[in-house]
Amino acid sequence: MIRAFAMTDLHALHRMICETIDASYSGIYPPRAVAFFKEHHSEKKIVERSSVGEILVLISERDSSILATGSLMVSEIIGVFVRPDHQRQGYGKVIMTQLEQIAMEQKISELSLSISLPSRRFYEHLGYKVLDECILDIGGGELLEYSSGKKKFHPRDGQKLSMATLEVVKTAADAAEVDDLLWRVLWQPLGFPRDIRNNFKIVGEKLELAAKENGLIIGGLVAVQTAKNEIELRHLAVTSSHQRKGIGRGLVTELCRIASIRMYRRIHTVARNTSASFFRTVGFQTVPGFAPEHPVFLEHGITFELLEKAVEQG
Repeated sequence: MIRAFAMTDLHALHRMICETIDASYSGIYPPRAVAFFKEHHSEKKIVERSSVGEILVLISERDSSILATGSLMVSEIIGVFVRPDHQRQGYGKVIMTQLEQIAMEQKISELSLSISLPSRRFYEHLGYKVLDECILDIGGGELLEYSSGKKKFHPRDGQKLSMATLEVVKTAADAAEVDDLLWRVLWQPLGFPRDIRNNFKIVGEKLELAAKENGLIIGGLVAVQTAKNEIELRHLAVTSSHQRKGIGRGLVTELCRIASIRMYRRIHTVARNTSASFFRTVGFQTVPGFAPEHPVFLEHGITFELLEKAVEQG
């Protein structure tokens, strides 16, 4: 869950940032530089930023700890950190997406930031252009190297992102709405009957996720436990008006987070050839085996592929 920073988060947030700096910067930067980074994100600095800008925190639903954070100060991104044991799971990108959305809602056309050595690839992947290479003399014969970066937005970019919330389906009404969405997106275009999902046998504990925007379900995911340490992603769909806005990626990221909490080791799926490339972008890989075939799908040129993703343990 992502929410705005509250003063009750101060000590825990500062501690998480310091732990991340120690883990990510030590060995890359000299000791004085590591200390400089910690001072730059001190509790005093966090309080000052909270009074003039936006600070977001991503909270673990398991123990309410802070997993990631990031700040927007007018048109500058500051202090994006992901707890070391939860890195490379998409949390940094989720924080950045939300900060960029806030910026665009405020009619900000360009964002700037300072890029540390370990984070350069991450920001380049998000579309930030690295500009000047900078060196800061921090005394004692030590230097701190970093880069400046910028990203420009076009007004239409605001339509590419979504502030959807992700949640586990808990009510019968939401379950019915997810079921209807799956049919409309996945099976109705192929001519399948409305009750087609009744033909998909689900044996095992089921998990359903929903993406909501303004109270409406715009995306859904269904998974089922198939073995002690494995879960299968059975169905994933996003309404046509909200596709290519990161909703599907967000649902898969949330499934991975829950899978890690529940100590699953693998997520597998049987993907249509039309969606296999998407699953590869979120970390799935092809595995050997015979994928099922169905004559109706074949009529539409749809085949299937077996894919699998290892779950990173937190």
